[in-house]
Parts: sequence; structure tokens; C-alpha cells
Amino acid sequence: MVAAWLAGAVSRATGRGGGTALPGLLAERIDPDVLRTLARQLPRGAVVVTGTNGKTTTSHMLTGILRRAGLHPLRNASGSNLARGIATAMAAHADWTGRLRAPANTVGLFETDEAAFARVVPAVEPRVIVVTNLFRDQLDRYGEVDTVAGIWREALRVETGRREGAGAGTLLVLNADDPTVAALGSNGTGFPQRSLSLRGDGQEVGPPVVYFGLDDVRWGHEGPEHAADAKVCPACGARLRYPVCFYGHIGHYTCTSGHRRPDPAVRAIRVDFRGLAGTEIMLATPDGELGVTLPVPGLHNVYNALAAAAAAYALRAPLPAIRAGLEAFSAAFGRLERVEVGGRTVFLVLAKNPVGMNEALRTLALDAAPKHLLLALNDLDADGRDVSWIWDADFERLAGQVRSLTVSGRRAEDLAVRLKYAGVLDALLPSPLVGEGPGVRGSPAAHVEPDLARALDGALSQTAPGETLYVVLTYTAMLALRRVLTDRGHAAPYWEDDAR
Repeated sequence: MVAAWLAGAVSRATGRGGGTALPGLLAERIDPDVLRTLARQLPRGAVVVTGTNGKTTTSHMLTGILRRAGLHPLRNASGSNLARGIATAMAAHADWTGRLRAPANTVGLFETDEAAFARVVPAVEPRVIVVTNLFRDQLDRYGEVDTVAGIWREALRVETGRREGAGAGTLLVLNADDPTVAALGSNGTGFPQRSLSLRGDGQEVGPPVVYFGLDDVRWGHEGPEHAADAKVCPACGARLRYPVCFYGHIGHYTCTSGHRRPDPAVRAIRVDFRGLAGTEIMLATPDGELGVTLPVPGLHNVYNALAAAAAAYALRAPLPAIRAGLEAFSAAFGRLERVEVGGRTVFLVLAKNPVGMNEALRTLALDAAPKHLLLALNDLDADGRDVSWIWDADFERLAGQVRSLTVSGRRAEDLAVRLKYAGVLDALLPSPLVGEGPGVRGSPAAHVEPDLARALDGALSQTAPGETLYVVLTYTAMLALRRVLTDRGHAAPYWEDDAR
């Protein structure tokens, strides 16, 4: 543990990072079983959150709820979500002998990478596993969605069998509206038709699954979107029919063999959007209904709130704690985060795959005013080297909505070409502030600048004081731009980010 502490301290002192992964990596090299050793000392067990999109936001929301329920979450708040990042988070609370120093009400709350799930779950032995969704993402690293689903199914099969033998099962909290995720609760027999409910005496009834989903069909349409990643039934292979689809392949579905969306225990029965200011949600749970004013916009955040509320329900958190935690939520770094820069608001949106990009663009459209926009595309390992996914994202919806545009990142030119074919560059609105610099021919307010710091400066020069610059960017681009904002004193380091 001493080596882990020193590694973290050196990383922070030298400015190379927040010491969010290196200490755990070093500790694992010294003791390969360190993650299991530390996790078994958590007084109230652990919760593991995984999925393609929404892991960090769901974990932040759940943190606020659990605190108001009287628990003390110990978590990998920085988003370092491999096994080494989780080990680092716990090592920071251990003494030199490896004894975890944690209050009696401490519960582990760890988000984990999709591919790391199979390693994290057996080591952490969580009480609750939350799965948000499964979309196509980083194909060169993860493979197709069926590959990831297979890894998850095998990990859950092994974990469930091992822990049931000891008399302690793991509760699954699953998205009922994602057919691949919902099928994780089926044990290969099709979709269970009801969620776990808990009697007042705390005794469990039914299968160890709590489903969550959206019941307000006003926000859906018939049939899956172009970017859908689940078009056949995971139980029988028949083609899925979507009477209602909300985005991607998320919606209400059935197949010709009779499998269908399971009935969610925790559901949103009414959703009303308040522009970019937030969302009004009416939740229904087995413990009663609950009105929540969520301070962030977007349908995807409704699902994040549902996942957090369902996990809290599984942990027996009371309804007032669920409401208070969700209503006090503040955005995690880069996820609809607002940063003030020189009298302008910089609105950061992470988008790393086709469905994520489509939801980012849909969320920005909640503000109908013409926009100043900075888009950044990287292709580092954490982003996925293959950026062909941008051709499956619906950038066409930006046409006629943008006043000034800056394109940046390692693959800025590729993204500029995609925007050209989407009609965005030819439909820029007149701007009173047209800056100097290399531009795209015929579009004086559109610029390609691969360097993120210079791109930010250029985009801000196009944005008048009092206006908002919307920044949509992939993962490593988000970290790089966040670092620029931190170095300039506009934002705190991301590893200091914490839900309040």
C-alpha cells in the first residue's frame, strides 16, 4: 500500500494525472489479489455499474442518493474504471498493512469498463450490479455488441452460481428497454416478465432482478433508429418489433416467439422536458410514486436517473432519499458540464459512439436558438481507432442550426468531411463575429483546427459574451480540453470531481 500511495502522490505532484490508476496497477503487480482483499472489507458490500453509456452519470446520481440514505459511498469518482482504477480508489482508504479504513456505513460504488466487467465482478463480489445499456462502441477493442453481451452473460453465470452456493445472491438492476441488457436476467430462458419486489419485512420475492424503463410513450416513435444495435431477439433470434422506440434500439419491443420487454419495477410514467434547464419526471416504484425535478436535460439522463433510482430501491433506500439525491445532482466532468470562461458559458458534452452522438445532438436541440459549436474527434485507444462510426451518427440534424462551427481533434478533417456531406457547412447561419484563420471554403464561420487549445480560443472568439459555446467531443478529446480549462483556472481537475 505504501508503494500505491507514493505512486499516486508523485502522479499528482508532477501534473501527470490524478493518480487514478497507477497506484492500483502497482498494487496489483505486488499483490494480484489486492482488489478482492480490499473489497471484502467493505462494511456494506459493493455496487458495480457498467454499460456503454451513462456509467459515470448513473454512479454520480446514485452517490447522492446513498449519502442521503445514510450511507458512505467509496467510489472511483474520477471515472478510472478498469480494475486498477477501482483498486486505486480503495487503496486510498487503506493503511500500510492493507486494512481498509472505512466507517461502518461504507458501501463500495464502482463503475467499470464493459470489457473489465468479467474481471471486476468476481473480485468485488457486488451486492448489486447495474447495467445501463449496450451499444456499439470501440469495435477494435470490444468487438460487436454480441461479443460484449457474451462476456457479461458468462461473468454473471459464474458469479450467480458461485454466490448462490454460499446463500448470497447478487441483485441485477437492468434496463428493461434494452433487449440485450434485459436478457441478462433470463438465464437463457427468455425474458422474465416481472421484476424483484421487496416486501415490507425485507424478504425478497421473485427473481433477483430489478428492471427499470420508460413508460411515457409520447417521446417515442415506431421502429428502431438507423443506429440501432439490437434488431433480433437475444432469446430466439427472431426479428424484434418496436411499437415504441425512444432512441437507438431502446424502447418497447416484442418478437414473434412471444418474448417481450419485461415489466419494469421502477419506471418513468411521465417525462416533461424544460429545455436545457432540466427535466420533470414522475417515477413509479413498488414503494410508491415520486416526482423528481432532474437538473440536467436529455432523454438519456432520464434513463440514468431510472438506473440510479432502481439501484437505490434494490438497496432499500427510502423514496425521500431518492428524490433528494436526484434533485441535488450536478453533472460529472464533461457530461453536460458548464464552465464559465470570459463571460461565456462552455457547455461540455461527451459523445463517443453513434447513439451517444445522436442523443447529444438531440439534447442540444432542446435549445432552439442558433448555436456556436465546437466538435472534436480523437482516435486514441480510449476512443477507438476506427472512427467510421461518425457516418452512422445523424449530423444532418445540425443543418441550419449552427451560427459558428469549429472542428478539432486528431481526426478533425474526417469529421469536417462528414459535416460537409451532412449539409452542415453549407447551412451555417450569418454570424456577427467572423474570426480570422484557416476555414472551410465557402463557410467563413467554420474552421478546422486540430489543436484543441487553439480550437477553443477560436470558437470562443466567435461566441459573444453572455452566449454559450456548445462543445461535443470524444473521450480523450474531452480529457484534453478539460486539462486546458484546468490549466487556465476555469475548472477543477477532473479527479477532484465529486457529486454533492
